[in-house]
Amino acid sequence: MAAASIGAGTASSLILSGAWFRYELLWVVVLISPLLVITVDSASRIGILNKDKGMFTLLCEHLHPGVGWLLLAINIPVHLLIGMGQMSVMTSAALSLFEYYPPDTAAELAGSNYQAVELVVSLLFALGIIWLLTSEGYQRMQRYMTALMVLMFVCFLIVALRGFTELSAILSGMAPKIPADLPVPGQDMMRSSGITILGIVGSVLAPAAMLGMPYLSADNRRGGVVDLRHEFHNSVINLGFFYCACSLCIIIAGGFALYPLANHAEIDSVHEAGRILLRAFPQGLEFLGPVIFSAGMVIAALTTFVVTVEVITYFILDMFGFAWHHTSDNRRFKRTVSICIVLPAVLAPLWSFPALFKLLLLMGINAIVVPLVYLAVLILINKRAVMGEYTGSMPRNVILLAALVLSLTISVIKLPEFVQTLIG
Repeated sequence: MAAASIGAGTASSLILSGAWFRYELLWVVVLISPLLVITVDSASRIGILNKDKGMFTLLCEHLHPGVGWLLLAINIPVHLLIGMGQMSVMTSAALSLFEYYPPDTAAELAGSNYQAVELVVSLLFALGIIWLLTSEGYQRMQRYMTALMVLMFVCFLIVALRGFTELSAILSGMAPKIPADLPVPGQDMMRSSGITILGIVGSVLAPAAMLGMPYLSADNRRGGVVDLRHEFHNSVINLGFFYCACSLCIIIAGGFALYPLANHAEIDSVHEAGRILLRAFPQGLEFLGPVIFSAGMVIAALTTFVVTVEVITYFILDMFGFAWHHTSDNRRFKRTVSICIVLPAVLAPLWSFPALFKLLLLMGINAIVVPLVYLAVLILINKRAVMGEYTGSMPRNVILLAALVLSLTISVIKLPEFVQTLIG
């Protein structure tokens, strides 16, 4: 659930939202939480009811092979970029644990050895992840990883509860409005509220959630009878309630702990954002906050990175007609996933944006790509040949259609600004 809803990309978008715009974008989380529930549950149902047919096979059979190839051509580079962003957060968060931070300016970066060190650490992470996935060790580590992430979110909750002394401002943030862009002092740069909204929406309404969840659900529930009503209930609790509550806490914590800082508009790196947890501990123990934050961000990025590279592997193998189930004897899966791990690890240090800002931009790419994916899911979930008796109900179709319209509207309005930010 952490990888699907509150991974490093979502956490970064929410923290920066609070740091830059205080509580003014809380309404975005409330708006998109129901869309997340229906989106993930609908995509999961496709996989649960078609355990031996991948999503891209279904797209080719029930829409057109051209649709499958188009989505593959779009999503492979997009997900490789997302993998690069997650790898950047892993490496920068890990290095910040040793108080080794990226230089503040491009000129200082060029004159330092930070990128070389980042490349070495990135490759070490890649080798470790390959070993975890190919030796099935990742599953054994999940309990400890989950415990660390829960600890980080408890710290967010403590800071957020302290932020409720500003209750009137928090309640005001629940009313939909778009704040003015925020200038960065001393730099020719603006913190765009539109890009931030795009990042929050894109971190939730993501192509990976709709195209990847059918594969993950099929692999996770290969045996036994599945109760779709129970699955929907779990989605409401895990993604509706817990996602919404955790996300609101992160924005409130960012708004309370980071927004009052004099340089809040300049915050875009892991070690700067780590100050969000300073106020989670009593006097004398404040140093634990940034440590827990950095370690938690490593785990959050790792879980999302693993899902991302698995999703890329599913897409490629399925589209080319190979066995795509993640099993211990599927060597082609292991070879392909290894390549998908190494590529982002090598390329990530060459991208000079700050790590958290990378993720915010990449979550924006999600929001731009996602309308086409929503359209495909809407068609599939209403085909009896795919869903049998469980075709989409009227309320489900209305919510999916609303998500399609929302994502398409945001993409059309904000695409020029987003592209300019990405290439500039």
